[in-house]
Amino acid sequence: MRLGNRDISTGDLLPADRFPVFLNVFKTLVWLWVFSAVVAMKPSAAEGSPQKTVRKETPKSKPTPKTDSTRKISNSPAHNALFRQEPAPVDPLEKREHVVQQTKLGDTLPELLSRFRLPQTEKQLWTRSVRRSFGAQALPPGKEIHFYFSKPALHGRSQRAPGQLKALEVDYNDVSTLTWEKGIKGILFQKREKPYDVELKTVSATVENSLFDDGQRAGIQPTLLSQLADIFNWDVDLEKDIHKGDSFKIVYEKRSRKGQEAKASLRIVAAELINASQKLTAIYFEKQKGQGNYYNLEGKSLARSFLRFPLEFTNITSYFTHSRLHPLLKANLPHTGVDFAAQRGTPVRAVGDGVISQAGWNGGYGKAIDIQHDATYLTRYAHLDKFAEGIRDGVSVQKGQVIGYVGSTGRSTGPHLHFELYKDHQYVDPLSVDFPAEETIEPALQKIFDNQKQLLLVELSSAPQS
Repeated sequence: MRLGNRDISTGDLLPADRFPVFLNVFKTLVWLWVFSAVVAMKPSAAEGSPQKTVRKETPKSKPTPKTDSTRKISNSPAHNALFRQEPAPVDPLEKREHVVQQTKLGDTLPELLSRFRLPQTEKQLWTRSVRRSFGAQALPPGKEIHFYFSKPALHGRSQRAPGQLKALEVDYNDVSTLTWEKGIKGILFQKREKPYDVELKTVSATVENSLFDDGQRAGIQPTLLSQLADIFNWDVDLEKDIHKGDSFKIVYEKRSRKGQEAKASLRIVAAELINASQKLTAIYFEKQKGQGNYYNLEGKSLARSFLRFPLEFTNITSYFTHSRLHPLLKANLPHTGVDFAAQRGTPVRAVGDGVISQAGWNGGYGKAIDIQHDATYLTRYAHLDKFAEGIRDGVSVQKGQVIGYVGSTGRSTGPHLHFELYKDHQYVDPLSVDFPAEETIEPALQKIFDNQKQLLLVELSSAPQS
């Protein structure tokens, strides 16, 4: 046995040169033991935390809280444009040079591309891609075209090699932009929707004279009042059944794009009508994206296969009758339809899906359109000023599509729409026909509908009292 540099069994001293070697070995063993203990106590990376892929995302702005009856509920999905703000290059170290050109009368994209000194192969590649997705059509004058080049490389002190064209953007219209970006697999074309803001608003009114007049007096836009009429007019005769003391509330979306607030679109998402102490409620629900309908609280559709009126809500000046003094002929004759008061140029809507069987001059009806909806029903729209673009014999139309504009052609005393409904080739009173409801909420969607319904009912309850 040894102690220090002395063998305690013999008492002899160990050679001095052997002690340091022993000491170094001892220290090494101690450090290895400590290191092993630390490693054993630390959890593995795989068990301690999941791996995350780190990426940069465009920060989303927080909704601005609104007071009173207006609240911003969302911004449109972030505009992941590679362009408006400097496009994010595939190579993060790559710098881009932004060039903006404004179009003149007759300019085309291929012509604008030819103004840059691009290598011939690159020019051909871009021209083919642009022609394939956009053609060679002339651009309206004043459009901004954005070109993004890689930064030119420096050769020596003054010579610069031309940069490559990496991206191209066209401010196409109020709704969308067209973009082309060069990547590893070639040039990718995309039509991008411009971002929009969505605000949720509530309004209400009490009827003194009429729903439409008192709604406008309360500051409610005519578009919303027309939508309200379309929603409930199969359940309530808005001409005869609305009386003083009735009231309504509306929750609607206002969608607008930055700089285009004047072109905002409005859509009712929930409505409540109290008529003769009876409460009617409508909830907007989309079974598929972009394809929505209005339902009552039980999930039954309020819509029908036909619209009740071919115009947005307006006054009826003459009803269906078997005997009426004709204002021009001064004789008692049947009035086989309904006359709607409207200004010249007011859009006329197809009340249901169908095929145009006749669009042209039709004697005393003047310019008129007949739509065959199925084997049973046909509708006629008379005294039109003109037809909508593309309307002609044999063309298919959809419910709500604008087919023409109010006029005073034919035997007419002034601008109005004469509307007729035929059932099995016999004219019937359009206001007396009650078409069955189209659909109900399927069980698989019921929970989603119920959740949305509860949220919108809360919004309705917060509507200001008129």
